Amino acid sequence: MARARATFFVRTRGLGSMSRLSRATFVQLLIGKSICEALVVTAVAAGLFLATTNPALHGWLDHADAQTISGWAVDDNNPDRRVQVQLYIDDKFIEQRIANEARPDVHQANRAGDDWHGFVFRAPLLAAGEHEARVYVIHSGATATRRTLQIIGNPITFRSAPLP
Repeated sequence: MARARATFFVRTRGLGSMSRLSRATFVQLLIGKSICEALVVTAVAAGLFLATTNPALHGWLDHADAQTISGWAVDDNNPDRRVQVQLYIDDKFIEQRIANEARPDVHQANRAGDDWHGFVFRAPLLAAGEHEARVYVIHSGATATRRTLQIIGNPITFRSAPLP
């Protein structure tokens, strides 16, 4: 009898209107669809992150001034491999090099397989004022054509004196 009443209620509504039962079902379907979409977007984002980054790349920007910018970089998955680093000052590319300068402190801290994971960049001539240095490690993806930059350490702000 209860089923007959529910069916009667659904049938007696006018065209274009929804019964309470079908409205509740529709809302549940929309919520389920939204949850599924959120899961798909999360999976895609996680996949892109893992494909374009390497959590084993570590390093630090130790020093930056108007003359030099220095630090170290290591690939924890292959601590004997030298990694490529790029210097940016004020968001402008300056130079790329391999981190292969002596850094015995990094080796002694068990962060690298040997002493040769440091980098030293000579700063270009800069206008007087405050500047920001950032160093990135280059990560090559599954193909040689896919390369991403991963910042190491924190950016360092430094001042440059007026040019003579």
